[in-house]
Amino acid sequence: MLRLSVTLLLACVALSSAASLKHGLAKKSDRSTRIAGGTVAAPAQFPFQVALLTAGDLHYCGGSILNQRWVVTAGTCVTGKNMADIVVFAGSNRLNEGGRRHRVDRVVLHPNFDVELYHNDVAVLRVVEPFIFSDNVQPIAMRAAYVESGLNVTVSGFGRESISIVGDDSLRFVEAEVIPQDECREAFDENYTPRLEDNTVCTRSADGEGICLGDAGGPLVNDGQLVGVVSWGIPCGMGMPDVYARVSAHRGWILVHTLV
Repeated sequence: MLRLSVTLLLACVALSSAASLKHGLAKKSDRSTRIAGGTVAAPAQFPFQVALLTAGDLHYCGGSILNQRWVVTAGTCVTGKNMADIVVFAGSNRLNEGGRRHRVDRVVLHPNFDVELYHNDVAVLRVVEPFIFSDNVQPIAMRAAYVESGLNVTVSGFGRESISIVGDDSLRFVEAEVIPQDECREAFDENYTPRLEDNTVCTRSADGEGICLGDAGGPLVNDGQLVGVVSWGIPCGMGMPDVYARVSAHRGWILVHTLV
């Protein structure tokens, strides 16, 4: 298996990037790019999916609805951010059509989040106005059991479709498979294997498909349950594993902070 060179790894980011902010939401002619490859989601296919926007209406991350007040996302999506500059967009699979914007009044970052190694890359956000559940807005349950390798999963997001290609404003998804940790480690340069631990999940998807800039914080799902939170990868769809925070490892902490 090909190991990733250190030079290429310099391109590895926590998938919430300033580059993705260059594509705003205010005008339909100013189109954002989406998750690499994959399929455009149908309306209400992923009603738990949210987009995180800046106060200036620029998309930069994803997240998942847990209940009427709380969203789970990645720690990288809130680190260094002013709470007043985080807006949760829910209720539509198009960033410029329908949906509702929610202001945030509380942000809780995992106390053991490591900004350099991306360990415990989890945070929760509380919205000011509760979500109104409908066909387009629904919570997702968190998987309590450990996710084994070989499991078929789905990842969705509003992030870039590729580094250079501008796409439309649609939510996209790709199918992937959870791979063993040793296979994941083998794919990366040894300088970066410390980022991989029992609390992370690695997946592989078809060539040309995978997570990309702006997808951090989004959901990895199996059988209608949240199993991972998008953390980091090599953008975009380059045949490398994508890496997620393992939800089962953080479920207890998340529940403590999000029970309504």
